[in-house]
Amino acid sequence: MDRKGIIALALCAIILIVYFPVILPMLSPEKDKQKTQETTGSTPEQSPGQNVFEGLTPAPQQAVTQTPKTEPAISEAGIDAAPQDSYIDLQDNIVIQNENIIAVWSNEGAALKSVTLKKYKDFSKTKEMDIIRPATNTMLPLTISTIKVSNGQIFEELPLKDLRFKVVGNTKDKISFQTTLKNGLQVIKNVSFDPDKYHLNMEIGFRNTTDQNISCEYNLTAASGVVYEGDARMDMATVVGIDRGNGSYKLVKTALKNLPESNESVGIAWAGTVNKYFAAVLKPKTLNCIASASSRPLVGTEEAIEDFMVSVKTKAVNIPPHQDFKHEYIVFLGPKLGSLLAEYNFENLLGFGIFKAISNILLKILNGFYKIIPNYGVSILFLTLLVKLMLFPLTRKSQTSMFKMQALQPEIEKLKVKFKGDKQKVAKAQMELFKKHGANPLGGCLPMVLQMPVFFALFRTLQLSFEMRQAPFTLWIGDLSVPDTLLTLPFTLPVFGDMLNVLPFIMTGASFIQTKLNPKTPSADPQARMQQKMMQYMPLMFCFILYKMPSGLTLYWTTSTILGIAENLFIRKTLKKIKNKRPILKG
Repeated sequence: MDRKGIIALALCAIILIVYFPVILPMLSPEKDKQKTQETTGSTPEQSPGQNVFEGLTPAPQQAVTQTPKTEPAISEAGIDAAPQDSYIDLQDNIVIQNENIIAVWSNEGAALKSVTLKKYKDFSKTKEMDIIRPATNTMLPLTISTIKVSNGQIFEELPLKDLRFKVVGNTKDKISFQTTLKNGLQVIKNVSFDPDKYHLNMEIGFRNTTDQNISCEYNLTAASGVVYEGDARMDMATVVGIDRGNGSYKLVKTALKNLPESNESVGIAWAGTVNKYFAAVLKPKTLNCIASASSRPLVGTEEAIEDFMVSVKTKAVNIPPHQDFKHEYIVFLGPKLGSLLAEYNFENLLGFGIFKAISNILLKILNGFYKIIPNYGVSILFLTLLVKLMLFPLTRKSQTSMFKMQALQPEIEKLKVKFKGDKQKVAKAQMELFKKHGANPLGGCLPMVLQMPVFFALFRTLQLSFEMRQAPFTLWIGDLSVPDTLLTLPFTLPVFGDMLNVLPFIMTGASFIQTKLNPKTPSADPQARMQQKMMQYMPLMFCFILYKMPSGLTLYWTTSTILGIAENLFIRKTLKKIKNKRPILKG
């Protein structure tokens, strides 16, 4: 080749080198659109073209199925055969949505920035509910924080949270991100909504574009920046589901005060964050997660109490040359409604505890009343009345036993005098007396013990059920999930604070009346008399306990106490004739 040919070839090479990375991006209309997007704050709707996962095979739980070599099914402009380019502009307001959810994404880390639930209001009832707000830390949800890659000789741990992905497809309900790392591993993330659902579909795919085997594993942020209502220390927790097999899951729930926390198990079925009424949970479609970790981020030198993050770690997968695989996930972002959680096998997130079977029955009854009269306050009144009627036989038996023991007390005192100093003879004579008159010392306690599971289940149901959230009753009770504050005081009182809540005081007054009506067993024992006197002041303790509890729970307790007074009066009236005829009550 002559000298002129060599010079011409060199000039062509220089032009090609400068043209593609420098000149072409400046002339690209996509570049102009991105600039327009940054100035206007909106995301242009882009054509997704073909599915970027065409040719990608889902990774099985234990091994990767090899597939024939396929070319990436995206436009040539969307493929980076070279390392990540520095000229990709920031796009941090990419919106996708369906009928229930608005999700805002950023191409930095291919991360989820915020999530809004269209059909629910926030705690202040002034705007749509944000279940995920932009986090105070840099670890946004659904970010691949780190990826560990090895080709058998070189091991690398690469951070991806600050890496800008290309947006290679974007419609109203779908978005696709893609990038190629320096080691030749291509990363693709697809996210989409199903119509009228409360979850995202997410696919994370990897393609080995090299001639060597590549092994990779990654850490994925499952949840971060989830909002809280009320006290974050009380209402927020991390959750991990461990697969027990046979469709059963063990719930590992960790409160904020116990963070950091880590779990290592081959059966991690899902992981995320819950507050009192909402959940953000990542669920792999195949069990490819081997560990989860929960921690608070550090902001400056202080821990961000109101924010924390949950991440999962995947198994290492070997990718042969020019082969690929993908992991599939669903991301639940919605209310903790029993019927909705059942669709995802997340019933454990309700938090009803060991009495969940009873709680589920009570909740169905509550919702049944609501269908008749669409007011959950009225439903609570009917449910309380129904529970009282169902437990009335036990209550009557308990009250009758207590009245019998009260009537027998003078006879018991005579036996103590007769067999003074001989406890064995006193005990034997008492048992003969109880048998003769059909009295049982435990008769007053046993029915109450049998009622306790129902009381605890009802307590948890009204305290945690999503149905109570922002459900109005009447007059000043506008939200059954918060205290029934009538007005805010211009000063602060110990324990009570600056809120004047009415129902706890009504409940306390009714409890004092009920305590006075309960049968009492006279005793010469000073310790027993002291215990009885202390029991008379128990209503004050319950006033302090329930003062800042949800008004739905306090409404139940107050109604139950008032019905208990009526129940007590009715039982006393039915036993009065027997008591007047005979000094000792007979069954």
